[in-house]
Amino acid sequence: MVGCTVLDVGSRQVSGKGGLLCYRPLFKDYDYVGMDIVAGDNVDIVGYDALQQYDVVISGQVMEHVKQPWEWLKTLKQLFKKYLCIITPHTARIHRYPYDTYRYFPDGMRDLFEWAGIQEEDIWMGEKDTVGIGKK
Repeated sequence: MVGCTVLDVGSRQVSGKGGLLCYRPLFKDYDYVGMDIVAGDNVDIVGYDALQQYDVVISGQVMEHVKQPWEWLKTLKQLFKKYLCIITPHTARIHRYPYDTYRYFPDGMRDLFEWAGIQEEDIWMGEKDTVGIGKK
């Protein structure tokens, strides 16, 4: 959708780490911005711009690396206007980039959304990942 802005939090592609997904091709018809804490492939901006908001914020395979996910979700809440999509594995071997902190099930994701003040649209568990869709 032209004019719809999408922020991909944790967008950096790590070569040689196997199977890491790049979401950019899925949003070719959107105004996609890749953000990470480190510069690299698929990164348009480094760090958060608290003054910028996006229609949709996505973050896949990142939350398990965040030391304080409850605070991180509060930060993400400030960045999205309409929807938030979090995808995180509930089954995986340890993979530190740079940390590997937690695994999430629907109840845990629901609790974190509530704590951060994010309204649950849908939360489900797939074969390997837990997915949470939140809204304002």
